[in-house]
Amino acid sequence: MPQVKQSTSGGAQLLDRAVILLDLVANGGVNGVTLKDLTANSGLNTATCHRILNTLVGHKLLARDDKKRSYRLGARMAIYGARAARGPGIISSYDAALTRIRRKTGDTIHLMVRLNHDSVCLDRRDGECVVPTLTGSIGGAVALGVGPGSIAMLAYLDEDEQEFIIRANAERYASYRDLNPDKVRKLIASTRERGYAIDVGELIPGIAGVSVPIFTDGTKASASLGFTLLCAKLTPGSLHQYALMLKEEIAMISDS
Repeated sequence: MPQVKQSTSGGAQLLDRAVILLDLVANGGVNGVTLKDLTANSGLNTATCHRILNTLVGHKLLARDDKKRSYRLGARMAIYGARAARGPGIISSYDAALTRIRRKTGDTIHLMVRLNHDSVCLDRRDGECVVPTLTGSIGGAVALGVGPGSIAMLAYLDEDEQEFIIRANAERYASYRDLNPDKVRKLIASTRERGYAIDVGELIPGIAGVSVPIFTDGTKASASLGFTLLCAKLTPGSLHQYALMLKEEIAMISDS
């Protein structure tokens, strides 16, 4: 069981305690860890533990599931992990591709990755026309099932895992226009039939998106590559052409 280190410095002691809690949550799995368990296993009193957890949630190092009253790793941890692995990691692999596609199209291009029940923006290149996106910027996250970047990943998970995630995120979908578990299931079905995920102004009026899954382990999609652009720029068949471009880039990187 981790124990809080004693330190003569208040700042260092606070950091020690935060690291202990991060380690406990990281070892807790996808279902998260409750405040009660974190208090018992860290050796901290409830008030101190709760205060540190709130700070970590505020910085997106942890995420809180209010329904289950539990904590899990937050979106920023995925960013830190990816940057730590920048050498052989996915960010390094797609760095040149993002720049190349952005120069070719002039549109916003983004690399997404799955973290538990979330879709996190690992990297992006902004287009000539700045458009609003669901994640906002690098490090931003949305629930899996929200937007083409996350649907492209969710669609290629096992059905049981899909259902588990959809149920877990059901309340979060209500924050978006006309989005609910049944709609997410329909988007999954159409994405698997089409081979890529799209959105044409349904989540953000006037903004379209198209994303293609990245199969990092050969079977499940744990990442996606996609565009965000103005609906006004679309022409018949353009989303399909964008998807083909993305698939070609992914194929070149996978074969290299």
